[in-house]
Amino acid sequence: MFDLDGAVQAWRRQFARERSFATRDLDELEDHLRAAYEVELDLSPGLAPARAFAHACETLGTVDTLSREFAKVEGKGWRRLLRAGWLVYAIAFFLPVIDGGITLGQGDFHEGLLPGIQALLTAFRWGGAFGIASALTNLVMLATFHRISDAGRDRTWLLTALAMAAMVFNLWWLFEVGHVSDLYPGYYAWLASFGIAGTGLAMRARALPEEGTSTELIAEP
Repeated sequence: MFDLDGAVQAWRRQFARERSFATRDLDELEDHLRAAYEVELDLSPGLAPARAFAHACETLGTVDTLSREFAKVEGKGWRRLLRAGWLVYAIAFFLPVIDGGITLGQGDFHEGLLPGIQALLTAFRWGGAFGIASALTNLVMLATFHRISDAGRDRTWLLTALAMAAMVFNLWWLFEVGHVSDLYPGYYAWLASFGIAGTGLAMRARALPEEGTSTELIAEP
């Protein structure tokens, strides 16, 4: 005897393997699947329930097809934010951060504006423990470049937390410098890049299914 609820759960497990599907997406797709199943039975009363379910699955579409469709709708937002974060991050290294430049390759300070790339090197050389820790937070941003589209939910949430923590931690420079007006656009762009990227990662993580989901396939009726 055909078990509709069991078949639907197996179908959900198959679709949950695709990382683009969140629980709310699967709930919506399940409603469409059940409706398509009822339509198949209404149109062909003599059709075996298992065959009607198979036809409903075909009508709804394959995993790959639906994954691409959902990616078109939901995937653009987080990608755009993450790419915007990367862009702002890169630009920050060419913008002035604070007064007092430093000649690269030498140790002498001079009058002028300190751009982001020089500020990074200065933090490693003269920033002390907090300065070095702040400079190392750049590794968080670099980690978001590594195959983020393939990252699972847990890794994506971890990167989200690290990016947001880095942004909060780097607010320390406001107290270190002493005056907000002494900090230039490069610092604020660099700080904001962590928040922008973290927001994009959070959007991505919410859209991913829980990890450890069974990968059982639907049995052919």
